[in-house]
Amino acid sequence: MAKQILSIRMPMLTMNGPNLRRTLRLYELIKKSQCAAYFTIDGRTYTAEEFPRALPSLAALRKKEILVVLEGEGADALHQRLMTELRVSEENARENPGLYRES
Repeated sequence: MAKQILSIRMPMLTMNGPNLRRTLRLYELIKKSQCAAYFTIDGRTYTAEEFPRALPSLAALRKKEILVVLEGEGADALHQRLMTELRVSEENARENPGLYRES
């Protein structure tokens, strides 16, 4: 089977700065998956193992999103899961903007 390589732009900023809950959820999902992941934050690339060290860079994030590249057998399944979570988060924010502003 051919190697799967997928990417997704993850929104990370809210009105008050980077969303820590979304960041931790993303990290947990990737650690549980069977694929490799790379994050591009303000022009620097980190592996999933380096992501905890990248948190200071994430705290100083100037852009509204980060690029996540997924590679390996489980990349498609993880990509679909992340896209589903993004859609649910956007729908929740539209339905009740005050309640879900920080989620």
